[in-house]
Amino acid sequence: MRLPTAVTLLLALLPLPAPAQTSPDDQARRLLEDGRTYRKEGKAKQALDNFNTIVTGFPDTDSVDDALLEIGRYHVEVEGDSARAREAFEHVAQRYPQSDGAPGAYYYLGRLTLQGAPTTAALEDAMAQFARVQRLYPRSAWVPQALYGTAMVHRRAGRLAEAADAGRRVALEYPNSDAAPGAHFQVGEALALLGEPRPAMEEFQRIRNRFPASEWAPRALDRITALYRLYGGPKPAFTLDGSYAVAAGDVGKDVRALLMTPARTLWVASEKVKAAVPFGADGKIGASRPAMDPRSLALTPDGELVVAAKLAVRLGPRNIKSFTLPTENPAQKDPLDRIEAAVLTPGGSILVADGKRKRVYRFDGQDKYLGPFPDDREREISRMTLDGEGGIVLLDRDRRTVSVVDEGGRVLRTQALRGAGFDLRKPSDVAVDPFLNLYVADEDGGVHIFAPAGHLLGTITGGELRKPVAITLDPAGAVLVYDDRAQKVLRYR
Repeated sequence: MRLPTAVTLLLALLPLPAPAQTSPDDQARRLLEDGRTYRKEGKAKQALDNFNTIVTGFPDTDSVDDALLEIGRYHVEVEGDSARAREAFEHVAQRYPQSDGAPGAYYYLGRLTLQGAPTTAALEDAMAQFARVQRLYPRSAWVPQALYGTAMVHRRAGRLAEAADAGRRVALEYPNSDAAPGAHFQVGEALALLGEPRPAMEEFQRIRNRFPASEWAPRALDRITALYRLYGGPKPAFTLDGSYAVAAGDVGKDVRALLMTPARTLWVASEKVKAAVPFGADGKIGASRPAMDPRSLALTPDGELVVAAKLAVRLGPRNIKSFTLPTENPAQKDPLDRIEAAVLTPGGSILVADGKRKRVYRFDGQDKYLGPFPDDREREISRMTLDGEGGIVLLDRDRRTVSVVDEGGRVLRTQALRGAGFDLRKPSDVAVDPFLNLYVADEDGGVHIFAPAGHLLGTITGGELRKPVAITLDPAGAVLVYDDRAQKVLRYR
């Protein structure tokens, strides 16, 4: 039925009902969802803007704890700013202890604590943070992550059996959680370090079978390949890769050091070109890092390149540091002008080996001199590297020894000069694999591979390998050696 014209006109003139106002909780929730979407898309700045808007504009909503948690993650993952990240996580834990963001905050506080040196106090603090998640929030989705963190604490403390047990709990009780593939990896690593290579390979293969699309699957394959090379037969099997060619021209001359990164970028420190030059996995050359008289290469715990040159140390692309020692006259400093090697420790100290004084010196993050390392004995250290388990590997070319010490200077193990099947005559470089096996390049004896206990696993020698002076390992355990007589990088796989 049609309405009368007058009624129709009257209805048309009436105001439309106002749309319902969105509540602050709904607005904050939408900002949070959009921010998380931005983060997944790699738009970190837009994500951070959303999270900050929630904290400042909607402080009384249910989303503020989650926003603070995301802000902390941004500071850790994007900026690498541990102090600001810790501030955000502590804010959640202390101000919003009953929120769903609190267990995540405790988890990240534990992870931040583990980033430093593995002191007893730091390990206990990290363990306490992970325990809070499991005890106070037993139904939280963060529990498997906390169990994974517990496995990492045990591993950092050298309690490998306990690390494997904690990892197995995640794999068995939370098999579909985000933490499961990493937990399987922890179990495999612990088993390998315990001297059980075949069960370790089986554990790594489980990752490939159950989580083939995860970031852990290719890493697991690398571990399987490396372990099989060492333990798949009666002795390690390495064959020269005749098709391998890299660092041609002047870059391949007067090479002083090699270093392969986890992303398979090979850095070549060449005195001829006065630089450290990168070669990608595809063999293409990248932007070099200039260095007068380069001596050695290393990686920081965060994966940045360390180039030790005669007069200075370069950390990353632009941070160049020179070092001085105090003298009796406070107004004068004694510069280190014959640097041989340098590493940045997990605790943030910079260790610098000085060839003139035959000592290693420790400096803090602000380049303040802290003293000799590990003591004041003379040592002609020509190489230093980190072993991935808290150890610092020192090659003393004069004494022909390789020793591993912890952050406090305590000796963890020492490689003998000679033993069954080997005699170190002129060691020139050292590398260490994820299983703590040492690979020592000897100018007169090839490359010796030693188990953590010190016995010889195998030797690479013969053919073009006549005078190895630099060595590094790729993620799958292949050995790359620069031979000074062949003037080329050789790969054994």
